[in-house]
Amino acid sequence: MLTSYRDVIKHSHAAPTFGYGMIGRIPVAMNTVALVFLISSVRDSFLLAGIASSFYTLCGAIVGPRIGRLADRLGTRVVLLPITAINAISILGVVFFSTRSIPLLLFFSALSGATMPSFGSYTRTRWSRTIKDNRELGVALSLESVLDETAFVVGPALAGFLFSLYGSNSPLIAGIVFTIIGGVGLAITSFDHAKDEDRKTPHGGLLKIKYVKSLLASLVALGLLFGSNFVVILAVAKESGRAAEGGLWVGLYPIGSTIAGLAYGLIHWKSRNATRYSLALAFMTLSTSAILFFQDIDTIIYFIILSGIGIAPALIAANAHLKELVPLSRLNEAFSLLGASLSIGITMGSTFSGMLVDRFGGWNGFYFMSGATLLATTLSLIGINAGKHEALGETINHG
Repeated sequence: MLTSYRDVIKHSHAAPTFGYGMIGRIPVAMNTVALVFLISSVRDSFLLAGIASSFYTLCGAIVGPRIGRLADRLGTRVVLLPITAINAISILGVVFFSTRSIPLLLFFSALSGATMPSFGSYTRTRWSRTIKDNRELGVALSLESVLDETAFVVGPALAGFLFSLYGSNSPLIAGIVFTIIGGVGLAITSFDHAKDEDRKTPHGGLLKIKYVKSLLASLVALGLLFGSNFVVILAVAKESGRAAEGGLWVGLYPIGSTIAGLAYGLIHWKSRNATRYSLALAFMTLSTSAILFFQDIDTIIYFIILSGIGIAPALIAANAHLKELVPLSRLNEAFSLLGASLSIGITMGSTFSGMLVDRFGGWNGFYFMSGATLLATTLSLIGINAGKHEALGETINHG
């Protein structure tokens, strides 16, 4: 079964796509943590750090899909090189004004979030446009999700390591280096440079495409889970007198997901991507809600691992399903919109769960997490059922 991975890795563009894509993902995972480290250190304000981090995330969610649309129309290289340069300058602006001006600090935080290249979108688009075999594409998307999870394990840990050794500015400075290497690398190895026919393609709203709304809505709900899990888990660990273990527990989420993502790529799936997406969400709902019935600090880690196992399969299936719904000429924008939906949910999830935990305690935060996964599952099922009914109606009419 490992031949599936070997076949994908043999592609001529595999090394630069995976390599530069992985390097570029590190600051994507690291910068929000690095912002909090920097601002809380030099300004002694977690409130200001949280506001700057929110500006960074939300502006990325708003502007990212529009940059993706430009990349679809003009070519990856034409767009990726300038936004990488602007992002590097913006991060330097954050560092420079962190001790000088709060308004300019927030402005450059927003600008750096808005111009952070969506590396996962560019690499997934490259695979989707070059691999015609659905099984091989599934393997490539599985590897992409594994790289996502790896970045979100390595990124925050690297930020903490650099902060402790070299000071508050160092994580963001390192992020600039990774962004430039990843951005320039993907740009110079791209092969979709401003095709004339692409420029003439009409570009309407992706939300007008059937079932895209329900998919993105469910991803916002899934983002609520991602944004709340570290808040709730850390709160439970602190309340139980095991605060030092909280960071390890949070890390179990992406570790379980990484293993599941690798296993997912080895299977030749025959079911629909939309169905697998809903099943993965349902699995996460059951495993997360199980914590509510046990509420045992000694068994919580097993349920965290169990719930994390569903993350990669859900995201792989969501990306594959979105690729089925959207024209190939719109994939950069579509994958950026998928990431934006998750980012919006993550921002809302961390905020709402923090309020809930402060008032009702850490264990009650799992009600929020379970509700988020249940909402995501319900929204995905609504979209799938609508698709099934329409397909049945078309079959009857044609018959």
